[in-house]
Amino acid sequence: MESIAVPVTLALELRPEGSDIGSLERAVSAGLEEAARRLWSELLAALEAALSVSRGHVGCGGLLKANGRAARRIVTLAGEVTIARRRYRCTACGTELVPLDAVLGLEPRSQHTLGVRERALWLVTELSYARTARTLDELRGLGVSHGQLHRWVAQEGARIEADLATRAEAVFGDHPERGPTVAPREDDVWVQADGTMVHDRASGTNLEVKLGLVFGGIERTGRQRRALVDRVYHADTGSWTGFAERFTALCAARGVYEARRILFVSDGAAAIRWIRERAFPDAVELLDWYHLVEQLRFGIGSAHGDVLAAALAAAEPGDGATLLAILTEHARSLELDDPEQASRCRSVIGYVTTNARAIANYRIVPLASSGPMEKGVDLIVARRFKLRGMSWLRQGVSHLLRLRLLRLNGTWSRYWAERLSSALRPWPVTA
Repeated sequence: MESIAVPVTLALELRPEGSDIGSLERAVSAGLEEAARRLWSELLAALEAALSVSRGHVGCGGLLKANGRAARRIVTLAGEVTIARRRYRCTACGTELVPLDAVLGLEPRSQHTLGVRERALWLVTELSYARTARTLDELRGLGVSHGQLHRWVAQEGARIEADLATRAEAVFGDHPERGPTVAPREDDVWVQADGTMVHDRASGTNLEVKLGLVFGGIERTGRQRRALVDRVYHADTGSWTGFAERFTALCAARGVYEARRILFVSDGAAAIRWIRERAFPDAVELLDWYHLVEQLRFGIGSAHGDVLAAALAAAEPGDGATLLAILTEHARSLELDDPEQASRCRSVIGYVTTNARAIANYRIVPLASSGPMEKGVDLIVARRFKLRGMSWLRQGVSHLLRLRLLRLNGTWSRYWAERLSSALRPWPVTA
């Protein structure tokens, strides 16, 4: 079909008493909304007039007979638009067809455009479902219900999860398709992982969100501001095994394994050490300095400042042997006078022993910090999922996480451009 030209004229009445900039802005805004609604109506009418409708029903071969018009409300970024579409009914099987709906790609009960969906989901990554619905209504006059927002989050979240599963399968499947080899890199890449709890509505307890972070370093962006270079986050509510596979696939796609060095920082938790051993066996393992200091304070006790100072002096340059000797001697000295503190000290000895390699690597990277990961936990999870009174179902957290990560990773616009591209349809043939 050839291009359609739809002229829309609009006259604005400006009264003398409304000449201030605020009144003019309101008048122009109202005029633009009215023009947009007219344009929608005229455009859809022209499009329907250009449709060529077959007289035969493809499904059963029966004849299609005109069956009047049916009104339908569509919520667009310009507001609500009501259209009266031609209907046809098959005389053989009774199936009802609406050609305009088919051309536009309108689903049976869908009433909102993809643009409205995108704006609504942008808001819901930051605000609660109820506040998002109110904000859309107050600012744009867009009627989107609480339930509709939940359905959109589930649909888009499932779409993104399917894509992540496909990428992981390409790396870990029976016949991996890794694509072209990534050229070796001359830089270092930092990798961090952590977990945090969210209240689980189903069990009344907690569910764990696993998070991963990859970045290429830190750059100064202001006098007192710094930013992570090439930062990307990953998050999952499934098992640690599933998280490890998807996080590894992300790292492979970003060329992490071709870097000069992988610097893996963690708090020393068993699950995260397992990920490091499984997915990053050649990485420079580093223990977060803050967590080590807190463990030493816990094990040594507040009444033994001199011992703590000696332990920190040994730990800072990565002298794990001296650190273990100090802790062992301190545990023995506490056996008679403070057996509870001695027990805590022995548990810290186990922690230091398990993470001995990560402490020794302070000689390579002094006082490594998991601060960037802690900040990521706050940005991704705490600010949206851990506010007072909130509780979640696992699937709800998972789907909303996918959308929130699109924004935090800077891929929101690209994702919706691809969604729009996939929904494109050819113009119909002229009747």
